[in-house]
Amino acid sequence: MAIPAGSGFPARTNSRLDAFLRRHLAPEVYDAIRAYEPCIVVSDSEKHTFKYVVLSDRLIYLTENPPKSIRRVVALRDVVAIDLIDDYPEFLSPQDRETNQHIRIIYSTVLKKECEKSKGVRKFLFPFHHAKANNKKVKEENNGPVFWRGKEARGLNKSSLRSEEKIKHFSQLKSELFLKDNTLRKILCLITELKVAAQKNFILKRLFWKTSDLFYFLVNTLHQYLPESRDKNALQNKSQRADELVACIEIIQTLGLMFRETEIESSRLNTLVAKKGTLFNLLVILISKPQIPKFCPVFDIQLVADSTFVEMSFDAELQKLILEYTNTATALFYEILLIFQQGNLGLRSTKFAISWMMSFLQSHPPIVTFVASIVKQVVKGLSASFQLLSPGQAVLLYQQLFILKSCLQHSKMLAEYIRNDYSEEFRYFIHMPALEKRLPLCYPIAQPATQLFHEVLELVEQKQCMKC
Repeated sequence: MAIPAGSGFPARTNSRLDAFLRRHLAPEVYDAIRAYEPCIVVSDSEKHTFKYVVLSDRLIYLTENPPKSIRRVVALRDVVAIDLIDDYPEFLSPQDRETNQHIRIIYSTVLKKECEKSKGVRKFLFPFHHAKANNKKVKEENNGPVFWRGKEARGLNKSSLRSEEKIKHFSQLKSELFLKDNTLRKILCLITELKVAAQKNFILKRLFWKTSDLFYFLVNTLHQYLPESRDKNALQNKSQRADELVACIEIIQTLGLMFRETEIESSRLNTLVAKKGTLFNLLVILISKPQIPKFCPVFDIQLVADSTFVEMSFDAELQKLILEYTNTATALFYEILLIFQQGNLGLRSTKFAISWMMSFLQSHPPIVTFVASIVKQVVKGLSASFQLLSPGQAVLLYQQLFILKSCLQHSKMLAEYIRNDYSEEFRYFIHMPALEKRLPLCYPIAQPATQLFHEVLELVEQKQCMKC
């Protein structure tokens, strides 16, 4: 969603619509609403009807203006593609045509059981517009409903979403996390509780970004254990190191959750701008491979065989945790990369540009190892077996491909490294037939993942990378 330069993310509200939504939606559904705004609807049954589009975490709704009833339009889980269309609505004035966007959302309407192909795909459009429509006609596409709405999304009145109980719960968790005598186990329990609560209530994400202290605390906690532990005992104690990695994985998963679906929260942008150093420290942590002990401490075990068995058990556990950490770090790295891909986020003096991020990462040697691990994980995912990718694995593959594409497009050094050092992998393992065998077509992410996969292959085959 584009926002006019310098304006930031608006937080205007419509008290009448907000009250209507509060009355007609269940509390948990109301709390899940992300934004709403006016739109012009065109469909087989409606011609230039002024309504409101309401976006929740699972559904898109429509309601009249003034609101009388609310109707579900599409479930987000059915969305298979979102495209930006370069055209202008004919019924808008020339000035308004320059300040609106046209977004097409393609979603499947019916899916057969057991992941067979969808029976049909319909389209509906979101050209963004905030002025009144005149009486000119608009061309309808594929008989799908068409919507025009303003660029500036109207956020909900945040205070109305924050119940005293949720605020109290969040404040209590934060206070307990900041206690100086906390053990790692206690921190892990509190972080897990925060993550579970945020999964159920979006309001906790808003509370998280309202101030920067908790973001700073979590990143600083990661820094205590990554890439190596500041506790010297953990350098030799594999059991302790395993506990630290478990806690770090939970923290990174929680941060990923807080980044996800909070793009329109102005407080998030303010926190990241205020804590740019913390954000870049987090990037360095994510691209650095965790250090693990090379040997076990002396155990009070008489039999050497038993001691060897314990050693092997810890090694297996640590390797499993390293893999889980790598996948979790990749997912969070992807979320941060999306921020920089957006470029200018509306602040007059600050730009999160992808070239800026890549330039920073290139100055840190661990980025090469990080990119290498992503390529190897893609190879493993496509060639390890003929088993189909799970939904989670498909999402991870998309994130990995997105990172590789960004490196190939915006970093000359990383692009050359990928092409020179992994040409054989892309020739024999990372190719379209391998993807087609592993990625079920019924997954909503299948179409965008296939397109992204194709784009990565094209970039790898180029002899010269794009300018940074």
